Amino acid sequence: MTASVEGVWSPSRAPVHEISLKVLAVIADEATHTLFSRVITSDELMLASDLAEGIALAETAAPDVAFIDVGLGDGAGLAMVHHLKALAPEATVFALATRSQLEAGAHAVALGGAGLFLLPLGGDEVLNAVGSVRVRFAERALRVQLEQESARSARAAGWIARVAELADARDRNAAAQQVAEVFVEATGAAAAAVYLTVGERSTELTRSALSGPLDRAPAYGSEADILDFARREQLIVVPLALRRLSAGHLLLQKEPGRSSAFPSVRRPDSSVSTSRRAPLLDGLVKLLATQATTALALLGERERSTGGAAMKDPASSAYSFAYYVDVAGREIDKAKRHGRRFTIATIVIEPDATAAPERQDDLTYWRATPPPPANGLNPGQVAEHLLRAVRDTDILARVDENEFHLLMSETAGLEAHACHRRMLSRVAGSEKRAGYLPKGLLVGIATFPHDGQGLAQLLRIARRRAEATKSSILHRIPQDRRSIGEIFSLLVREAPSAEGPSAISAPRALDLSVTDTVLLATSVIRNALRGGAVLILVAHHDGLSLGAQVKALLASPRDDVVVHALDLRSAPGCDDIEALCVLAEHGAYALVGRNQGGFVKGIHAADPLLADFLAERLGRAAGLRVFG
Repeated sequence: MTASVEGVWSPSRAPVHEISLKVLAVIADEATHTLFSRVITSDELMLASDLAEGIALAETAAPDVAFIDVGLGDGAGLAMVHHLKALAPEATVFALATRSQLEAGAHAVALGGAGLFLLPLGGDEVLNAVGSVRVRFAERALRVQLEQESARSARAAGWIARVAELADARDRNAAAQQVAEVFVEATGAAAAAVYLTVGERSTELTRSALSGPLDRAPAYGSEADILDFARREQLIVVPLALRRLSAGHLLLQKEPGRSSAFPSVRRPDSSVSTSRRAPLLDGLVKLLATQATTALALLGERERSTGGAAMKDPASSAYSFAYYVDVAGREIDKAKRHGRRFTIATIVIEPDATAAPERQDDLTYWRATPPPPANGLNPGQVAEHLLRAVRDTDILARVDENEFHLLMSETAGLEAHACHRRMLSRVAGSEKRAGYLPKGLLVGIATFPHDGQGLAQLLRIARRRAEATKSSILHRIPQDRRSIGEIFSLLVREAPSAEGPSAISAPRALDLSVTDTVLLATSVIRNALRGGAVLILVAHHDGLSLGAQVKALLASPRDDVVVHALDLRSAPGCDDIEALCVLAEHGAYALVGRNQGGFVKGIHAADPLLADFLAERLGRAAGLRVFG
């Protein structure tokens, strides 16, 4: 049956003239066939010349209306009326008979036929019969719709009562979770995500609640970022706003395979509402959104006035993201006024990252969901490990299940690098593995003002750099119980992937003359010196070398530049090594290669992990403790 009566937004809600029916006509007369073909134009017509063909068509697609010639097959047409009612109980069957077959026609009506027409037929008779069925379908659809809306009205009172109780929730996150669950129930959505503003000083939104399969939803972002995600994923956006008051946005995901089952609320890419509205559902969503906005605003005011409820993440020792954004806003204002610097770090624990077999336990160790205690850490334990690695004045905030942010006030880039090293050593120390690099821990750093003037920009850069550490070449080499010569040989042999590196920290192949390599190093160091403090470690030997060039560039000493030019020729396997490590305020760089006949072949990368590792190993080979 084309005119389905299921669902609020089924085609049955279309106007009567738009309802399309399946019409079956079983009659041998060719003139009557022509009449049906001429009259039935807006419906699906199935014509059969004998009973067998008619039954086959009815079994293939159950008709909504059927016209049966009871005189077919010496009276067998009469039996088909009864048989058709068994095949399609909802079908309306009309009997066709000549005057001599009136008695058989009467029997057909007694067997369940809806009426009797005398042959030959007229076009008006056919149209009137089909039209009466069409009206009945429309009436039935309207009755179903009214019943559904009546039931929804009864349930709406419960939803409204639940939203009215939001003001008594523990905090805004708990209230947002209730909002997501109520809207999923009320609209029949497959999933919902609630994004709330994080403070008066910021336009950033944070994902405060999630209901259903929307795991790809970002944990935070600007309003433009969130609406862009909704557009890409074809989500419905319900603004949580009332006049000048804005609490955030609610995103709704349609049930797969379901047509427009949502109210006519704003889509992120258009101000046009959906074409067919459910007035009750539309009004209910607006009412619930208004109530939710008011309750969330009240909770926000209460949290700001009491302070403590909004400061701490309930599942760990970290601060809440809202408090983090508020502190970061004040830090930006202070840094701009006094010309100071500060650094933020994004720390991501990858629960589903692919690790090499010997490092498979990275994931269980750093998993932020609470697995069995012997195999993993819960979020509180992750926060504790990070807190032990940072200063008391630093602000560690938990954004979501597997992501933390760290705000380091009065901290420039080199100090942030040192903090990064402390985090990694804390992990290694907790696992009793010296020099162990956890692949599942991603850290990205961004410094004000080098990397950005606003929090949103700094957060994006830090997150991008954290993601880039996944491509570090350091994850592909063993780091313990190896001499400096073996390590350098492994690094030199490691070539970039065939498709070419795309991440900013991915290694690039190096195959240049010594002269060109020196020019490359010169460019890197000059760029690093523009940012302020710099730490440089370089392999030095007689003749044309990177070390000689660095010494020439820094002929005039600077208090903010530390240079270690190390002669490595006495170390096993290092007689032909060219190496350079640069740790600057706005980045890091590493180069390592072997000088073969005047050409340097190896790799180089803007990779802080590799730069730290090479600097430590270069210093160790020369008996120098580079990092305290």
